[in-house]
Amino acid sequence: MRLNNAATIIAASLAAVVLAPVAAATPVKVTRFHLGTAIIPAEVAIQPGTGSDPQSLEQQQFAGIVAAEMTRLGFAPVAADAPAPLVATVRFTRTTRDETAARPPVSIGLVGGTNGTGIGTGLSLGFGAGKRATRSFYTTELFVQLRQRSDGAAIWEGRAVMEANARAKDAQPNVMSEKLVRALFRGFPGESGRTIIVR
Repeated sequence: MRLNNAATIIAASLAAVVLAPVAAATPVKVTRFHLGTAIIPAEVAIQPGTGSDPQSLEQQQFAGIVAAEMTRLGFAPVAADAPAPLVATVRFTRTTRDETAARPPVSIGLVGGTNGTGIGTGLSLGFGAGKRATRSFYTTELFVQLRQRSDGAAIWEGRAVMEANARAKDAQPNVMSEKLVRALFRGFPGESGRTIIVR
């Protein structure tokens, strides 16, 4: 009988694991702006945006993924200082915030005797106990602007923002950068002025 009960418990546990929902992917908030006219693919120089460090490995990683996405769209990325008709500037920022969970209350109930009266007495105390858990979140924002070299006029720009739990897979630099870039260029050029959520 005990073996049967153990087998039932194990089977139920396995079923719960199989049926457990998959963790939702971290959403990316994307907004694009453009002039509403056709953007004809051409050679494009990929450059770091204002305030970006061109020697940063992460900046180079973002620039490389942006170049790959633009190649997929028919553009021809070239060196940053090449005299291409189009220039794409790439800039990203990251901030960190900590979130501390509320401490759950702990209740202790004390029950006294009846003192011969038939009426019980009791006392209940509630207080917070234990160390509160703290979670860290990374908020990363990617900004890409495409402009004409001839007059410096912007013809397209987009912004993608993602906040990921520091312990999540999406917080890993290589995963995060690729996810932001792919979300930003999804459906290029996108609907101007509209913010969408990409998962």
